[in-house]
Formats: sequence, structure tokens, C-alpha cells
Amino acid sequence: MNKRVLFIAPYPFGQAPSQRFRFEQYVSILEENDLDIKIAPFLSERDWAPLYKKGSFFRKGLSMLRSFIRRFYLLFSLYKFDFIFIHREASMIGPPVFEWIIAKVFRKKFIYDFDDAIWLPNYSQSNVRFHQLKAYWKIKKIISWADQVVVGNSYLKDYALQFNPNVKIIPTTIDTINVHNKCTNHDSKKINIDWTGSHTTMGYLPYLSPVLKELEKSLTLNFE
Repeated sequence: MNKRVLFIAPYPFGQAPSQRFRFEQYVSILEENDLDIKIAPFLSERDWAPLYKKGSFFRKGLSMLRSFIRRFYLLFSLYKFDFIFIHREASMIGPPVFEWIIAKVFRKKFIYDFDDAIWLPNYSQSNVRFHQLKAYWKIKKIISWADQVVVGNSYLKDYALQFNPNVKIIPTTIDTINVHNKCTNHDSKKINIDWTGSHTTMGYLPYLSPVLKELEKSLTLNFE
């Protein structure tokens, strides 16, 4: 019988760069190696749509409520899985209730993965009202409850080691064989510079402007 793996993540499949680079691009490989994969996002595609739009506070509130209900029901299916992998957080707001239940009530071991300094406050202006609900302090708690912690670089590892000795670095990678090179025109003389961040990290782009302007003077660039 194939081993079953549950991936718990914040966003719908294919919508967030962190998920795409940290585990989504490996799903087909895992399945080819006799693992049954289930991905359980906190937000459904329906609830993801209004998240980064300005206003829509009532719709966002309903989206969060539906998401918490789905998470609650997910707890009753944990016994079906041999491995649990949590990327970033089980819920986008609030304390780490679901992680605590998984670790302390159901006594399930889990792998915890993160690829950014998510313990530091960071939010988009469209979700400023939800900022106080983010509970950034929960990251160190989740790290301490995890059986294994996986991070993207040494800076994140140093932080995680304060709370858990079982930390490994798996660098964030891109698939240059099956994805990125296939969608690139190698005959083009233009150099494309692409941004793979999110709404919350978009604010850092202006800091790169001076560098990009210098590059523009000597190269033919196509910004995306």
C-alpha cells in the first residue's frame, strides 16, 4: 500500500510562489515514487479571489470563516496519513491552534517548512485590518512542535535552531528542465527579469529600481 502524505498550506494549488517552489513542483515526482499526495490549502480558490482586493472586508471575513471550518473538518482525517507536511502555517490568521492539535492532541509528527523570515511582521495594504490577527509569534511555537524543520537558507536555519535541533536546509529551486526553460524563447536577444514575489513583498520592488535602471543602460531588458 502506498504511503499517504498530507500537505497543509495557506494558498490554493498553483497560486503562490512559495508553495510552487517549495513543494508543488515535486508532487508529480513524489507520486511517481508511490506516494499518495493530498494538498489541503487553508483558502479555496473561491476564497483566494477577494483576499488581496482593497475593501471587501465582509467577503474576506466570510472567506476566513469558511477556511477555518474546512481546517476543523480536516483534523478528523489526519489518521489516514502517514506523513504530514506543513508549509508556513495551517491558518493565515490567529494562533497556531491547528498545529497544536496536530502535535499535542493527535500526537502526529509533522515536517514544518518555511522559506522566508515569516516571524517578522509583513503585510499588504489591502489587508491591513487583518495585520493584528496574524500572530507572527506563532512561528517559533510551530517550529518547536515539529518533528523536522525544513528551511530555504542558513539565515532561516539559525533562527529555527533556537527552538528545534532538527533543522535541515533544502534550498528553494526552480525547475529549469520541465517548466522555466520550456516557456522561454531562447532565440530572443532580450533579457527578461521576472518577479516571483507576492502581494506582501511587492513593496520591495522600488528598492531595486536604481539597479534595474543601471542595467537598462547597457542591456536590452524586458521587465515582467
